[in-house]
Amino acid sequence: MNAPYWLEELDGLFDSEMIKRKETYVKKMSQDYYWYSPVLRAKLAHYSGDCVLAPKSEEELINIITFAAKRKIPIVTRGGGTGNYGQIIPLRGGIVLDTRELNKIVEIESGQGTFEAGVKLGTIEKVLKETDQELRFFPSTFMKSTIAGFIAGGTGGIGSIAYGTLWDEGNILALTVLTMEETPRKINVKTKEELAKYIHSYGISGIILEATIALAKKVNWVDFLIQFDELEQALLFSDVVAHDTTIQKRLVSVCEAPLSTAFHPIKTFTDKRKASVLLQIAPEHQNDVEKKAACYGGDCSAAFSRFIKQNKLRMSDFSWNHVTLWWLKLHPNDTYLQGRFDPKHYVTQVNQLKERYQDEVLIHFEWIRAGGKVVPSSQPVIRFTTVERLQEIMVSFQEFGIKVSNPHTFLLEEGGKDEWMDQICLAKKENDPNHLLNPGKTHRTAHSPLAGETHV
Repeated sequence: MNAPYWLEELDGLFDSEMIKRKETYVKKMSQDYYWYSPVLRAKLAHYSGDCVLAPKSEEELINIITFAAKRKIPIVTRGGGTGNYGQIIPLRGGIVLDTRELNKIVEIESGQGTFEAGVKLGTIEKVLKETDQELRFFPSTFMKSTIAGFIAGGTGGIGSIAYGTLWDEGNILALTVLTMEETPRKINVKTKEELAKYIHSYGISGIILEATIALAKKVNWVDFLIQFDELEQALLFSDVVAHDTTIQKRLVSVCEAPLSTAFHPIKTFTDKRKASVLLQIAPEHQNDVEKKAACYGGDCSAAFSRFIKQNKLRMSDFSWNHVTLWWLKLHPNDTYLQGRFDPKHYVTQVNQLKERYQDEVLIHFEWIRAGGKVVPSSQPVIRFTTVERLQEIMVSFQEFGIKVSNPHTFLLEEGGKDEWMDQICLAKKENDPNHLLNPGKTHRTAHSPLAGETHV
């Protein structure tokens, strides 16, 4: 296939250090963790951009947008590349916009901070320690994830049990967004309704330049690994901790046996026959948690928290979608789902799944707060055999009243987080009149080359 004509124009217009053309590098930068899904793995592996451009300033970014808009070149904005749904895979070639050099810490105040799009969340967390603050919540991939990438592609994470998700009011305070036009407009966004046009939008509605987020006071968290003979004991205990407003917490994560045995760095603390609960708790509530665990038959290791700190490990590496990652290292053909269980009937729903599928579905819960309510979110591991069987399992989830967020599609409206699709598409129409931003990621605008094929 011939290279597009516009590649020859780059050298005369942009700093050579900004331009990356090496085929293997462009291919790498055109991918995310889509391979978690055997469905997406089969469909998306051969897609790639034509080049990578890495601006270091707002001026350079605007020049790239102008260049692309005039020539009708697609742009896919990339942060750390840690998404799981093929969000950043270019379906129509074009420019992969690497934002990681846009990494200025604009301002940190008490309770909030403003950062350029490419600042890594791990960097923010490290810098915040000097101000006795921390991120409210972050994904398990926070050491690589950028702040704009998380906002445009994520949902919640470690800390969501206290502060909710990206959509919950008070977490994202403001965004500065550039439009995809020959003369890009800079939009300052602050209201909940306007912010929702850019949250979990895969970057189709605008290019985030800066983000202002709320911050939390720093806590010296205590790490727990508590094991239970039965999954139901682990679930009920985790429910009590998640709902107890007197216990300050950052993480309430539940894994059915034998999921936790895949966590290689802490394997000596796990048992393949036991369910596990991982917690991060404020130190003043440690005794209360230990007593509650004992009431449910939980076994706490006094050495675990010490081991984590001595070995400089991160609890985030053993929760959220890192659970799936550890499991896939041992079982590369397996996959996962995302589901929201019913807060009142989740035990029944789990039992229904286990009765029908036994170890074909391995339960993994992350308790979060969403819309002010504590809910059991989940990322269960699926012992994958065929696409048809995966579809059957997803139908069973829905049959049992579990809301599925399908991680086996790159289309926004099929992913289960579509409450704001009308607003996202309205913003795309206003900000990207030629449908150049990450084209093909929604049915509602220019059709995807794989439209109709992403259903599991």
